[in-house]
Amino acid sequence: MSVSDSASLPYAPKEMGRVSLSRTFILYTLGLFAVLGIVFIAILTKITWDASHARAIRVTEAFFQATKRPFERAIWTVNADATLQLIRGLESLEVVERVWVETPDTGNFGEPVEGIRRSEALSYTLNSPSAILHKDAIGQVFILIDRSTISREIVSTVGYIVAAIIVYLLLLAVVIRAVFRRLIGRPLSTIVGYLSTPRLIEAPPDAQLMPGRADEIGILASSLQSMVQRRHFDLQKIQEYQTNLEDLVAHRTEQLKLVQEELIQADNLAALGALVAGVSHELNTPLGNALMAATTIKDATDYLRTELDEQRLSKETLESEVQRITDTANIIEKTLGRARELVGNFRQVAVDRQSEKMRSFNFDHIVRETLATLQPTLKKTAFKVELDLDADEVIESYPGAVSQLVSNLVENAMKHAYEGRSEGVIKLCSKVRPFIANDGCDGNTKKIVFTCKDYGVGIPEKNLKKVFEPFFTTKFGKGGSGLGMAICYQLVTEALKGSISVSSKVGSGTEFVIELPVKVQLNNKSTTREMVH
Repeated sequence: MSVSDSASLPYAPKEMGRVSLSRTFILYTLGLFAVLGIVFIAILTKITWDASHARAIRVTEAFFQATKRPFERAIWTVNADATLQLIRGLESLEVVERVWVETPDTGNFGEPVEGIRRSEALSYTLNSPSAILHKDAIGQVFILIDRSTISREIVSTVGYIVAAIIVYLLLLAVVIRAVFRRLIGRPLSTIVGYLSTPRLIEAPPDAQLMPGRADEIGILASSLQSMVQRRHFDLQKIQEYQTNLEDLVAHRTEQLKLVQEELIQADNLAALGALVAGVSHELNTPLGNALMAATTIKDATDYLRTELDEQRLSKETLESEVQRITDTANIIEKTLGRARELVGNFRQVAVDRQSEKMRSFNFDHIVRETLATLQPTLKKTAFKVELDLDADEVIESYPGAVSQLVSNLVENAMKHAYEGRSEGVIKLCSKVRPFIANDGCDGNTKKIVFTCKDYGVGIPEKNLKKVFEPFFTTKFGKGGSGLGMAICYQLVTEALKGSISVSSKVGSGTEFVIELPVKVQLNNKSTTREMVH
């Protein structure tokens, strides 16, 4: 997929027309104006209704006041015809729906209305025209306003206003659409067309996208064109980099191999240096005891010589000093024997680690000799190494690789297995098993299964597959190089021609299982030299 594919539009041109920005803007604008128009019309209708109703009441009251005295005389003289004529005169008004008169003595005139409509009628009191009766009430006139007439008037008035608003909105929509398309729609369409240009990143157009525009749209177009140009230059650099990528990867891989070999060599030398320092410290005790015993013998011989020269030497003194010299000589013999054993182990391990030659050796003896050289380090800790060595098999292989393998496994367990704990046990086991066909031990009848097990914190599942990777360590920056298990893997698979596997459960410990052939088939000596150095 080319880079330009990323610039393709998610809509076809026809689909973009249906969801264009101008169309959406017009719909939102007209919708907002429509809502505001509805609110305006509702308020206007209410105001018009109240004004019309108040005007109808004023007209009705004015006309009633003009006919009030004739009503009072007609009711006082009990003139039904005159009263009905006055009622029809009021009902002839456009805003009056019905009029009736109620009197306490002569009954009702006209057709009264009952129910809720009665409460809506206007009520006026008629008084006696006689001065003698002090204008006592003789009846009451009810005038019901015609709401339908007011409603028709309001509908007519509001209808004209609504029609005017609709025409206004349509004209406004046309104007807004034209202005929007001129200022925003067409420039954005130009930008969209620019983005849909085939192979835009590989070959961007040189012409300026929107010359002469300095507003926000012009700034957007200029920024977009600059971004496309930068991506074009980046793409050219990426293509140039891809051209030389294989050579660069090969060169970096070669450099990485050299660095890895140097780090492995440095790790080996560091381990050997730590071994020398530990053995030197361990030798200090027996040699110091031997020196003290030699000084004791010298003192005893000087004392005997003095006693003999002065002829004061007695048999008891001679026997006592001879016994003292004998005991001291035994101490010297034991301490020098211990020193000789340490030196022998150190010499054997040191020679084996630097040797390329294959030789016959007892596998369990090499394990014990290696642990003897690690005793100075183990004594400084609370860790214990338990041995269950049951191989006792003389094999033909590389003892230096076996010794380094054991050292790395024990040191790795000490550093990582019991992190955060003050003590722990590391168990080493060896057994002889018959080889199985196709297990990599062709030409052998036996193989040695060597295990290193701890009961520590364990290894998380996500890290199990990375244990044997070079430079992988959870102690980065804290003294861990990440090469211990990588070296073990190379020693087992390349130098010793065996296999190594690991199993672990968080909180229950870790177990490394190594299977080695009794006799290593020497296929490539140069490869062995690289692994065992």
